[in-house]
Amino acid sequence: MLGDDLEIGDLVTHVLYGRGWIGIIVDFKQGTLGTENKRDRKALVQLQPGTEHANFFKRSITCERVNDSLGYVSVNWLFVVKEKNANTRPSRNKTPQSGRKSKKIS
Repeated sequence: MLGDDLEIGDLVTHVLYGRGWIGIIVDFKQGTLGTENKRDRKALVQLQPGTEHANFFKRSITCERVNDSLGYVSVNWLFVVKEKNANTRPSRNKTPQSGRKSKKIS
């Protein structure tokens, strides 16, 4: 799922940091009032303790950081994590099914 399909409660990963960056979306905010630009939409993400980037926001600018593990990230960097056979993976790795049943043409 790309940034437009994200919802509060989604388990997400960052496109640049991969599986070591795992968080849960807590809230959203729109950067500039009156714009519908996706780059201005940010998700408030709580990073999971014990993950490689658990203190990711420690180095972020103050306006993006709530604390070391909670802060805002532009939604265009986030992907929902899917679980398959007890292995987590970003959802962008799977091509969606067309939903059509294939028929043999004689």
